[in-house]
Amino acid sequence: MRKLWQTRRKEILAGSICVIALLAVLFLRPSSEVPTSESEIGTIRLAEVLAAHPSYVHLCELRAEEQTLTLLLRDLPKLPEIEPPKTDEAPFEDSVWQKNAQTVVSTRVELEREQKRLTEVYRKQTEADYEARRKAIDDEYLNAILNINLKIDNQRAMHGPDVTAEELSRERTRWEAEREALKLERGERQMALHRQWEAEIRARVAARIEPKQAAWMKQAQETVDAQKAEADRLKKEVEERSSAEMERALAAQEGESVLAQRAMRLAAVRAEADALEAEIMRDVRSRAAKLAIQYHFSLVLASPEADGVTLLPETELFAVRRYAPILSNTARDVTAEMVREMQSIEGKP
Repeated sequence: MRKLWQTRRKEILAGSICVIALLAVLFLRPSSEVPTSESEIGTIRLAEVLAAHPSYVHLCELRAEEQTLTLLLRDLPKLPEIEPPKTDEAPFEDSVWQKNAQTVVSTRVELEREQKRLTEVYRKQTEADYEARRKAIDDEYLNAILNINLKIDNQRAMHGPDVTAEELSRERTRWEAEREALKLERGERQMALHRQWEAEIRARVAARIEPKQAAWMKQAQETVDAQKAEADRLKKEVEERSSAEMERALAAQEGESVLAQRAMRLAAVRAEADALEAEIMRDVRSRAAKLAIQYHFSLVLASPEADGVTLLPETELFAVRRYAPILSNTARDVTAEMVREMQSIEGKP
């Protein structure tokens, strides 16, 4: 044995090493695995797949705009009702013009009353002097008229029998004409005296009344000016109210136009978003079918399921939803492959 060791030492060492290596391989090799068949179920994480689609960002923008328009239309306050402008009657019923007009009229009545009073006062004060001057005029003509009357009454006694009736008639006619001329002259002088007396009375009354009348005229003019100013003010107020109501009506019409535009925009955005969402889901289903054929899947599950996903829910615009993942030791996760498939789709303008 010793001789064998000495002569075959190299071979023995090499064989020992081989045996040790073989044992090491046998002990360290994992236990034999039971061969498994290829999985027939594929899984995808739908949120990641959708986010990889080139149109997903645009879809999010459309859903966000849809939500904003919905909130604007829902929370918009009711437009004010437009009523026709009404003129306030109080300024007309209790205006400055009516108050001033009443004052002017009452002042005018007082002036007329004062004028009549002064006229009567001055008439009584000067009536005696007037009558005296009137009597003086009468006296100047009284003797001449009386003498003519005496001549007419005693005409026959004043002439002899030789005077004819024709001559007496002509003479009588002449005297009567002279008498009428004297009476006419006396009447004209008396009328002139009466007119003079009345003029003196009016002059004295005017001297007292004219200052008051001038003040009354000034007050009347001020009343007219006040009336015009008040009318202008009221007219301006009515115009301003009418203008304000018109602006409100125009604003209401513009508000209704804005509402209509927003409603039309909401309908258009919603229709576009629904169509784009349906298109994205068609792309997801078609690419999932492609992978199912490629990997021989009989079923592809989405987490969450397609029917339960809402890309941008209307009620909770910015809510973060959390879903439980699909757990399986046999299903194959093909999310990465689906993401690459989505990225390979050409984005639409």
